[in-house]
Amino acid sequence: MINTIVFDIGNVLAHFGWLEYLKECGYDDVTIDKIGKATVYHRLWKELDRSLNMEQELIDQFIANDPEVASEIAEFLDKSYQVVWEYEGSVELIQDLKKKGYKVYLLSNYGGRNFQHAKENFEFFQHVDGAVISYEVGYVKPEPAIFQALIDKYNIIPQEAVFLDDTKVNVEAAKVLGFQTIHVTSHQEIRNELKKFHIIV
Repeated sequence: MINTIVFDIGNVLAHFGWLEYLKECGYDDVTIDKIGKATVYHRLWKELDRSLNMEQELIDQFIANDPEVASEIAEFLDKSYQVVWEYEGSVELIQDLKKKGYKVYLLSNYGGRNFQHAKENFEFFQHVDGAVISYEVGYVKPEPAIFQALIDKYNIIPQEAVFLDDTKVNVEAAKVLGFQTIHVTSHQEIRNELKKFHIIV
């Protein structure tokens, strides 16, 4: 029987709107593409989520990926905490799950500086039972160790938990450990997806 729901944050409970942010900055499509390839789409991007502060060597690497847009990359990284915002309905979703008796946890890749901003500004943090965040444990999804950290911290039985994430490889990693899983492609569809596990909220 499912008794626990585990949410990722980005693109599940909050929108990772880096494209919208860069467009609002007034950059053209070519510049946005260059910034994206040098940062968000780069294999080192998730390494930012291992640490409390943005490591200078990582910042230097992202800038070195495309020196033509060095200043734009630097500014984007400096303001990256602004590119994620809470989805309307996330609080109500968690509250409804809690009313039904489910434990609700967060498991997310997040760097320390950006996470502090999110925790101070996203209301849903006030309603969850706990969280494991990558920078706190030094592991990032899909590494098994971060899932194990959550399991150990809150005595979760994976077979009795549903894990929701927008990244397929993270979903597959959770599945290997025994979690029931939902690959989130739309925040608006989460309630319908939960119905597959007889969770009506």
